Amino acid sequence: MTAPGSAAKTDAATALLKDVNYVVTTAKEIRGLSDMQQALELLRRADEVNPDHPAIIAELAQTYEQMGLTAKATDAWRRIQLLGSTKAGSYFELATRRLGPGSAAVAAPGLSSAAGADAEKFLRLGACQAVRDFKISDGERYVLRVPIVRAGNRPINSQEMNLEVFFFDRVNNEKVALTVAPEPVESWQSAPVDWNGTGEEVLDVVYHLPALSAAEIQQHGRRSYYGYMLRLYYNNKLQDVAAEPRDLLEFGSAPGAAPGGANPLLPPMGR
Repeated sequence: MTAPGSAAKTDAATALLKDVNYVVTTAKEIRGLSDMQQALELLRRADEVNPDHPAIIAELAQTYEQMGLTAKATDAWRRIQLLGSTKAGSYFELATRRLGPGSAAVAAPGLSSAAGADAEKFLRLGACQAVRDFKISDGERYVLRVPIVRAGNRPINSQEMNLEVFFFDRVNNEKVALTVAPEPVESWQSAPVDWNGTGEEVLDVVYHLPALSAAEIQQHGRRSYYGYMLRLYYNNKLQDVAAEPRDLLEFGSAPGAAPGGANPLLPPMGR
């Protein structure tokens, strides 16, 4: 017979696993501490409690990617595709782009052939992480780590690559808008940037929103970091997209269009 206290703890744990926002946020925090196995265990338990929830499956896929388990990551992305565009929402497009050319053949009905195999993919985005720098006392500072991965073994011309980065703020705890922070600082972790060796290059992009003055708050509202959206291009063709939170994928969904009609925060990067 199960003790009442144990049953209560089990019910509480199950309730937390049913809270998808809690699971996704907690898994990301654990991943940020480089404890991939614990993040994976949490997501697997949540996947059992919330069968076929695209947000949880996407987090599983990105955790597998970060662990270098490519086959398992691919299986997870395909699970999202098989849910169909209606059930998977914006995760469906994300999964299709992660899987690359030819993925439409295994997708659920309703995906046009152009959407799945629009252009040959040379690059893709790995599992990105935005980590807050708590050493900064003047406002908020986040470092967004962006792995850019070669798709296949073809040589990459860095001059043909362009990454559009958009940061977003929460305004007055009521709405989300493009940030008013200064242009972000970006730097590659290692040189030369040539995608040789492991086929991955990592770009760090720094968001820093200094504390706003009373006049700036009057003009822009009270602001805090909300998230980011990325668009990766090669030879002027869209290769991949990423966003956190995922709802930011809905901002300016047309390829090449900036969210809300704004311009990209970063200029094209000639490397």
